[in-house]
Parts: sequence; structure tokens; C-alpha cells
Amino acid sequence: MMAAPRLRLLTLLACAVAAPAARAQTSVPAPATRGGGELLERTLAIVGGAVVTQSDVSLTIALGLVEGPAAATPESVLAALVDRWLMLHEVARFAPAEPAAAAVEARLAALRARAGDAALVARQLSEAGREASYLAAWVRDDLRIAAYLDQRFASTGAPSEPDVAAYAQRQAAEFEAAGLTGDAALAAARARLGQERRRELIADWLADLRRRTSVVTFTPRP
Repeated sequence: MMAAPRLRLLTLLACAVAAPAARAQTSVPAPATRGGGELLERTLAIVGGAVVTQSDVSLTIALGLVEGPAAATPESVLAALVDRWLMLHEVARFAPAEPAAAAVEARLAALRARAGDAALVARQLSEAGREASYLAAWVRDDLRIAAYLDQRFASTGAPSEPDVAAYAQRQAAEFEAAGLTGDAALAAARARLGQERRRELIADWLADLRRRTSVVTFTPRP
């Protein structure tokens, strides 16, 4: 009469032990497949409900959609795309004015020139399952983010004159090599310090957004 309850207890204990291991094995999901083995998109991040896939990272690299240190590795590109979604969530909340059509076209022309051959770009978009309008939408979002950042951080305090003078002194050799001396060197130092302060404020703001937003990331493939 006691065999059945004892069996149920053992079963529950076995499930409790197996559950953590099962959760650990799902920390990086394997690519899903449809019937017949057709490969589905591999999710690399979920940012407040928005999904970043392997093809998002691959396409961003192929088209040069991010530049500088953010473009160095698939991991840094993924981090840049996560930051982009965090900013777009905020942009959607405050709805800055839509960018002018001329600004969109100018930025789009520069992006296309950087991406290379038009036929190659079209093929890369098609292979990633993206419409031809993808680049225009990307540029429009870039400009909306830039407008929002300009508005939010417009009141970034100017660096103090002693800080400007000290910076100009530290970078004197660089400025002189660029032909900048005297007031011109001070102006360059002031502008650079202002940009550094703005970057620090944006980094702090993004860190706060990450704390307030559900962000789950996985490891991208090379």
C-alpha cells in the first residue's frame, strides 16, 4: 500500500535534481529546426521583448552598419545592437520629431557607399530575409536616436577652464602635430572634453536602462 506514494516521492525528487541541470543546458539555445530539418533563426538577445538574431548580427557586420570599436567582433556588434534597442525603446516613449527626408537620403547614400556594390547589398538583404526598405528604416532610426540624445544631453556642462588647460597641456604634442596651438589648441581640448563627458553620461544612462529593462543575451557565432 505504501509503494505508490513512495514512488511518487522518488519521482518528485528526481525531477527536482534534474531541473537545475536542464536550465543550465538551455543558457545558450541551439538553433531550432522546422520539420525536415530547415534551420530557423537563432536568437542572440531579447531586449524588452525585441529579438536580436544571428542574421541581425551577421547583416550588421556585412553592411558596416556600426563603426569603430563596436564593429570589432560579433560580440561587440551584438552589444551595440542591444544598446540600440534600449535607446529605441526610450525614443518610442518620447517620440521625437521624424527626421527630414533630405537627412534620411543623405545618410542613406553614405551608408550605401560604405556598404559597397548595390547588387551585393541587395543579395545580402535578401539572404537575411530583409526587405529593400531595411536600410532606410535603419537610417531613420539612427537619426531619431541622434535627435533624442541631442535633446536629452543638450545641457551637458562645459568643462572648466583649468581642466581644458590641463588637457591641452597633456595633448600638446598631438595638437602641435595637427597645427593647433594657443587658442586653437584650447578650443580643440574644450570640444574633446565635452565629447568625452557626453559619452560618459550616455554610458551611465545605458547602464541604467539595462538595469530597468529585461535583457537576455547569448553568445553569437563568428
